[in-house]
Amino acid sequence: MRIIAALYILLLCCGALGAAELEDRLKQYIHYSDKEINHIGYITIADRSAEINQSTYLYIKQALDLYKKSKPSFIILELNTPGGEIFAAERISDALKEMDTQYGIPVVCFINNWAMSAGAMLAYSCRFITVVKDGSMGAAEPVYAGPEGQMMAASEKINSAVRADFANRAAFFDRNPLLAEAMVDKDVILVMRDNKIVKLESESQIRTAEPNPDVIISPKGKLLTLTAKQMLEFGVADLVLPPEKLAPIQPEELQKGEWPADRMLLFQAPYFKEIPHAVIEAYKPDWKTVFFAFLASPMVSSLLFMGLIVGAYMELNSPGLGLPATLAGTCLFLIILSSFSLELANWLELILFLTGLVIVLVELFVLPTAGFLGIVGAIMLLVGLFGMMLPITSVSYDYDTKTLNAAGEYFVNRLAWLCGALLLSVGIIVVLARYVLPGFAGFNPFVLKGHEQNGYIAVENPALLPQPGTKGEVFATLRPAGKVIIGGTVYDAVSSGGFIEAGAAVIVTGVDGGQLVVNASKDVTA
Repeated sequence: MRIIAALYILLLCCGALGAAELEDRLKQYIHYSDKEINHIGYITIADRSAEINQSTYLYIKQALDLYKKSKPSFIILELNTPGGEIFAAERISDALKEMDTQYGIPVVCFINNWAMSAGAMLAYSCRFITVVKDGSMGAAEPVYAGPEGQMMAASEKINSAVRADFANRAAFFDRNPLLAEAMVDKDVILVMRDNKIVKLESESQIRTAEPNPDVIISPKGKLLTLTAKQMLEFGVADLVLPPEKLAPIQPEELQKGEWPADRMLLFQAPYFKEIPHAVIEAYKPDWKTVFFAFLASPMVSSLLFMGLIVGAYMELNSPGLGLPATLAGTCLFLIILSSFSLELANWLELILFLTGLVIVLVELFVLPTAGFLGIVGAIMLLVGLFGMMLPITSVSYDYDTKTLNAAGEYFVNRLAWLCGALLLSVGIIVVLARYVLPGFAGFNPFVLKGHEQNGYIAVENPALLPQPGTKGEVFATLRPAGKVIIGGTVYDAVSSGGFIEAGAAVIVTGVDGGQLVVNASKDVTA
C-alpha cells in the first residue's frame, strides 16, 4: 500500500510540474491586457470531408495577412480535417511558423477531432497543440488529389523526402521527430524503452524479456495515429480538453465573426480561462478571397486553359468575330490573376509570356519571317504560360533518393490536368472546325479541304476560285487574313494592303494557294 501511495504522489507531482511548466511557456509567448479587450484570432479548417489544397492556402494566407495588421494576442487554428495536398500544407506550415517567429503572434492549434495527414503537419507547425478528449492525429502518408478530386497515395519513392520534412517541422517547436516519421512511413518501428522513444531497424530488435520489455508505439506495417491521451503522454499535445457544457454561439455572432471567448472549449482550460475581456475575432473571407479560391481549383484552372486555347484559335482562324478574342482574353486575365494570388508566378513569367505573345503577333500580321520568329515567340509564350500555372521555381529533385519534393509532385499532378485540358481543347477545335463552324476549313489542318457546306467553299484547285477582277464584300475582318463573300459564297482571303473591316468592298487581285488575295474597292458588285 505504501508503494502504491508513493507512486500516486509521484504521478501527482509530475502532473503538477508539467502544468507549471506549460503555464510558464504560455506566459512566455501569450500576453494579454488586464484592462483592455484582448482580441483572439480564429481560423478554422474544420470541414471533416474537405481536403487541404491551394484554396485552403489562399484562405489561410489572407487570414494571416489580416492578423498581421490587427495583431491579436494569439491565433487559434481549429482543425478537423482528413488531410490533403502536401505541397499546400507545406506552404501553410511555413506561413504559420512565420507568423509566430517573425511577427510574434503565436498560433494555438485546437484539434477538434481529426488532424490527419496534411492536417498533422499543420498541427506540428503551431507553437501549442490542444486536443479534445476524443481527438486523434497522424496517418500522414503523402496523398494528392487525383483527376476526379479523389485522394491518391503518392509513390513510395517520395516517402523519404516527406518523412524528413515532417520530422523537421515537428522538431521546429521541440516535439519528437521520430513520432512524425512514423506518421508518414509505415515501415518505421517505434518503441518506448527505458522511458525513451527509440527507433528500431527490424522487429527482431524489440525487447520482450523481463524486467524491462519494450512498449510498442508504432509496429511495422502500420502508420502511426495518436489518440489524445498518447499525444499528451508523448509531448505532442500540450493540453487535452475534456468535454464541457458551453453557452452556444449565436447566429448573429457567427455572421459577424465575433463572440465572447468563453463560449469556446479552449477557454475553459487554465491560463486561457484567466484571460480577461477575451473576444474571438474569426476571419471571414471577403468576396475576393472566395473568388480566388474558386479559381485555384484544378478543374477551374484547366477550364480557363481550355478557354484560352480554343478562343485564341477561333479568333486567329476567323478574325473579326470578337467573341473568341474576348473569351481568350478573359481566360488569360483570370489565369494571371489566380497565379499571382497563389504566388505561383512572378513578373518574370508574365513578361516572358507577353513578350512571346507580341513576337507571335508580329510574325502573323506584321513581319513574317518564314516561321522562325514565330517558333521562338511560341516557345516563350508557352514557357511563360505554364510558368504562371505551375510552381516551377519550387520544384527540386534529389538525385540520391531519386525523388521529387512535394512541389514536384504537385507540379506533375497539375501538368497532367493541363495536358488533359490541352487534348480536350484539340478535340473541341476539331469538332468546331468540322461540324459547327466550317468556315475554319481553309486554315484548319485537321479538316479535309475540297468540299462545300452551307455556302462556304474551300478548294485545293485555284482555278475554281473567283478570278482577279471579281468584286465582293468582306465577311470577316481581314487582319490581314479573314473571309470575303462573293456571289453568296464565303471564301478565305488575305489582304495585300493592311486591315480591311467587315462590310467593306474588295476586289480580287490574285489567288494564292487555296485563298484569295484582295484589295479594298470603292464599289461592290457581290
